[in-house]
Amino acid sequence: MNSVESLETVAEIIPILKAAVPAELSIAICDTEKFIAYWPGEDIDLQIRVGQLLHQEEPLMQAIRNNEALRSVVPASFYGFEFTGTATPLHDSKGNVIGGIAIQIRKQSELIAIAEQISVSLTQANKQLSQVAEGSRVLAESAQQVLTLSNQTVEQVNETDKVVAIVRRVADQTNLLGINAAIEAAHAGDLGRGFGVVAGEIRKLSKETLSSTNVIQNTLKTFEEAISRMRLSIEHMSATVDKQVSSSQQILDFIEEVDRMSEQLNNFAKRL
Repeated sequence: MNSVESLETVAEIIPILKAAVPAELSIAICDTEKFIAYWPGEDIDLQIRVGQLLHQEEPLMQAIRNNEALRSVVPASFYGFEFTGTATPLHDSKGNVIGGIAIQIRKQSELIAIAEQISVSLTQANKQLSQVAEGSRVLAESAQQVLTLSNQTVEQVNETDKVVAIVRRVADQTNLLGINAAIEAAHAGDLGRGFGVVAGEIRKLSKETLSSTNVIQNTLKTFEEAISRMRLSIEHMSATVDKQVSSSQQILDFIEEVDRMSEQLNNFAKRL
């Protein structure tokens, strides 16, 4: 039984008690109907006023009514946030209940909720970043495939240049053959007139072939330059994607580490 001379006597030692306890406490003293003194803590303030009537359902009133000490978690519906508290009846020298003392320490439900929310957010971020990393990996593979194809195309263009060079030589030889044929036809006079017409057509075909090879060569050169620029762009993109994949993996590792710390924080908060 907690026997005291008076509630005022108890109130006198509360500041000493708060200074001696290494925790932020909220302490209230009441008579059988109302609060007569209140000392809030820095992180727990129930906004109790001297003269404020006791709530009929709160633990302190139950402790006085049933003349028994209680320890319970007071829900947020009473004071706006959850806390753990003890409620102890106080007696006079004759054993009569004259009031009570309540000590509260804030329950770290907010800390638990924050830790859980961090964990959920990190899980979602981890999934999204994993998708980004996978997309970057696929993009890097695609870029590498395109780069390989562009290199093969350049090689094929180079082979085409060889064909064009051969056709040019054939055209030059054909033109030379046409010139020689025209000369021989001129020497033959009337007998070589028909042969001279054929020689002229051969020379005409040779010139047209030579002109076409020039157009083809210019086109291939432009195509080759475009492919070269594309190859440089792809190489730059591939290097950028590789860096992105590496950075994504580092971020994933960081998120996993923070997630482990969040779980430890949650477990610690639940023990408070």
